[in-house]
Amino acid sequence: MASVFAPDLPKLDAWRFKLGLWLLFLLVVIRFAWMSDDAYISLRTVWNFTHGYGLTWNPVERVQAYTHPLWLFLLAGVHAISGEMYLTVLVVSILCSALAVAFVLWRLATRLPQAIAFVALLLCSQAVLDYTTSGLENPLSFLLAATFCWLWLAPAEQPKPLFRLFLVGCLLTLNRLDLVLLVLPALAWLLWRRRSWRSLGLASLALLPLLAWEVFSLIYYGVPFPNTYYAKLSTGIPAVEYRLQGLLYLVDLATHDPGTLLLVLLGIGAAFGSGARRPMAFGLLLYLVYVVSAGGDFMQGRFLSVPAFIAAILLTAGRDDGTQPFGDKAMLGSVALIVVLAASRLIDIEGPDPLIRASGIANERQYYAGSTALATHSRDRPVPYNHPWGELGKSMRQRPPERIFEAGVIGFMGYAAGPTVQLVDHHALSDAFLARLPCLRPWRIGHFKRAFPDGYLASLRSGENRITDPALRPLYDDVRLVTRGELFSAERWAAIGRLNLYRVADATPASP
Repeated sequence: MASVFAPDLPKLDAWRFKLGLWLLFLLVVIRFAWMSDDAYISLRTVWNFTHGYGLTWNPVERVQAYTHPLWLFLLAGVHAISGEMYLTVLVVSILCSALAVAFVLWRLATRLPQAIAFVALLLCSQAVLDYTTSGLENPLSFLLAATFCWLWLAPAEQPKPLFRLFLVGCLLTLNRLDLVLLVLPALAWLLWRRRSWRSLGLASLALLPLLAWEVFSLIYYGVPFPNTYYAKLSTGIPAVEYRLQGLLYLVDLATHDPGTLLLVLLGIGAAFGSGARRPMAFGLLLYLVYVVSAGGDFMQGRFLSVPAFIAAILLTAGRDDGTQPFGDKAMLGSVALIVVLAASRLIDIEGPDPLIRASGIANERQYYAGSTALATHSRDRPVPYNHPWGELGKSMRQRPPERIFEAGVIGFMGYAAGPTVQLVDHHALSDAFLARLPCLRPWRIGHFKRAFPDGYLASLRSGENRITDPALRPLYDDVRLVTRGELFSAERWAAIGRLNLYRVADATPASP
């Protein structure tokens, strides 16, 4: 190991050592590759889009049931070429994750101790490893985050490239809107430091893709945000309950994936010690506050996977003045502490981990890997048709004339059911009308069940408004006009205005 720390280590030997680290990471990612049920919610839209049904989930209505436009378009483009879904998504995920790590190893980790520490930190984060695949947008977020950090940590004598930083930040936001919080302080600080009409013009130009998407979203879907935003945050639940659940999310992570939580906290602390990195620390802190205020997530560690990836970069990559945040011993000592904490989760103290904990949080990979892991993939029974929910969805296609079904889980089931079947989601992830109703109690984070108003299913099946509640009849008419009406009709745009002003505020969640 002494030769690894030598400042005069031949470049070829250093390159080979980094290649070995990268291959180790790649092998671990491939070994643990899997797909989540939630990914197939988006993949149904990918399939519809590539087969001429538009950017829809139920083809009869325009509802954005995905949160990651950039990731969706990337998958749609590759799927249109390959004609296959499961392996295509996994290959794209693995390539994005591997490219992100390679980018850091060869662009940011200028010395071998940094490269070793970076890969060790990633391998100690279950959240990072779990979401290098899964079918969700995290791998592309890793790649964009690595690119942003590379641009931000440019040598001190070089001016930070404002246009490119804003463009990468824009793409990261397009990949998932709330990720803007990770880079917002850095971009705001840079724009303030370079304040001029030219800088403002360059920043505005770089943000055009995001502006274009928001304009499209308002025209096509009638709303600026994904439907899941309304389904999960427009519930009638008091904000204090969300915050308590968000704190519980961090406690759960400290119990089941302590390496990830410590990595994020150490990354924030280290970045605050450097003037150039301080805006990145503010971004991590701001995102952490957001996660708590939004109640966290039902997927263990998912929301902290990208912050953990950025924290690993901030802890190990060279500073903008050419040095590293810590000396080699301090850096590797921090890694050793995280390794010990990460290893502690392997010790069985509380007994077998339940599939869904009392907090409502679950180890999603553990939940689904038995059916969707790459290591167990079979062409004879491909995902999602090898899962009971996929089999149920497939059976729905074979039950004419019925074409409208109730559903509580819509990923595997919705994808397998195909475009001729309309699923009505109890959790409102794909239902614009139910997403504007208060949820039932008790609730589970990420799963806010709604009761179907009297006459709702009859309205969907008949095409007429048969809802009996007079207070909900106008809302149903507006949603139907927005999601099914002619794009540029005056009536639809009036309904868009009313729908965007509609709030569940002060509503009391219903009882079952």
